[in-house]
Amino acid sequence: MRNGKLTVGRVMLPAAAAWLSAATLSADVVVLKAMRVHTVSGEVLSAATIVVRDGKIEAVGNDLAVPEGARVIEKPGGVITPGLVEASCALDFQVPQSPPRFGRGSIRAALDEFLRAAQEHKRACGCDGVIHATRYGDPLNHLGADAADGADGEMGSVGPSASLSWAEHSSEVIPHLFVIDSVNLLSNDFDRLLKEGVTTVFVSPDSASVIGTRGAIVKTGGPLGSRIVRRAAAAKATMGGDPSRRGRRNRLPPRRGPQPTFHTRRPTTRMGVDFVFRKAFYDARRDGKGLALHGADTPPAAALPILRQVLAGEVPLRIQARKQHDIFSALRLAKEFELRFTLEEGIEAYQCLAQLRAADVPVIFGPIYVTPRGYRRRSGEADDPRLNTAKQLLDAGVRFALTAHELRGEEGLVRQGMFAVRYGLSEDEALKAITASAAELIGVADQVGVLEPGKAADLVIWSAEPFDPTSRVWLVMIDGQVVYEE
Repeated sequence: MRNGKLTVGRVMLPAAAAWLSAATLSADVVVLKAMRVHTVSGEVLSAATIVVRDGKIEAVGNDLAVPEGARVIEKPGGVITPGLVEASCALDFQVPQSPPRFGRGSIRAALDEFLRAAQEHKRACGCDGVIHATRYGDPLNHLGADAADGADGEMGSVGPSASLSWAEHSSEVIPHLFVIDSVNLLSNDFDRLLKEGVTTVFVSPDSASVIGTRGAIVKTGGPLGSRIVRRAAAAKATMGGDPSRRGRRNRLPPRRGPQPTFHTRRPTTRMGVDFVFRKAFYDARRDGKGLALHGADTPPAAALPILRQVLAGEVPLRIQARKQHDIFSALRLAKEFELRFTLEEGIEAYQCLAQLRAADVPVIFGPIYVTPRGYRRRSGEADDPRLNTAKQLLDAGVRFALTAHELRGEEGLVRQGMFAVRYGLSEDEALKAITASAAELIGVADQVGVLEPGKAADLVIWSAEPFDPTSRVWLVMIDGQVVYEE
């Protein structure tokens, strides 16, 4: 700015205060018109209008006046819904992992070939001795579950591997760490979610730990500085086999050879998982009373204050459990410590409906599938799904939301809603399960999940009803800003 003029390159323009004011008004007030609007909190409106001001919804209804200077987005055949909320999202964290397309046999063959070449090189140099693949233990022990078991069923997936582990493996109890520190907000995975109408996600901690990290709530698009809604959200515990097998497996200490490392740690069984969970909370209580702690499974000192916050209900708790007996373990342990929790995945929740209802435990259910793939297929915990579980949860009075977890594209969150509709839910109930109910269960119902005045202007314009198989995402808005348009 020089002498009341705005300089752009070498061109001198008149001062533009009035122009900037008009531009600001145009950017901050947006009016959307569509054939139909699903508010989720109320009735479905036909030929409706939404007025957005300063990133918030100002009004929703029919025949609303258009504010002067507002930008008007009109989609005559479009359908508007709230932005979808993914209540348990496994992101592409882009951490090192073993190549997922090679099974154990091919890796062993490559290793043997390398050892033969190294041995020939030693002989050519006149060196004595033999190179042993097992001198420092079986090298395949450090390749992870994908490489050791093969990853068939993953190659056709769109999105991160279900077997990917991003947890800190130095301890089984790590609620003092934050999953947000592993999140790349510029990852292409957010672009995939955005183009599928997902605007808010709970970034799920890894299930490789008995008590894992704190999750995070983030927006999938918009300015980087405003995308993190909650840096430290719920902590996640896991019942079942994941803490023993996922990522680099827990293994028993060797009888001979090197000293145990954090790869040779407990638990290696379900009873071990439950023991580590119980000991963590008993140790937190003892530490709070100033008593000494002891034992090989003592949690890190930094974890103890967070565990006490979980006990006090100040930090929300999730427990992942798939099988019926693992769900019962979660209910039993929660009763022992008077814990409130939300159940994740819950593949066999249909066998625990009365118990879940009696304990008032909500369920983040999914993904829905006919045949499990990837790690779930090999876990032995996903062999007895029911496609109508969402309907059974609804009928039993159990609060629930739907999740696609790591699935994208044709198996993503909106498709999970389609599966639920096909097997019993109404379209309104399914839409609520991936918007308002999901927002409630992750603790942001005061901000997103419905289209009503005062809520964030996070919404999606579809080419048809969202569960219509031909429907496409035309436009996505987050906090009043268009972040994607077809």
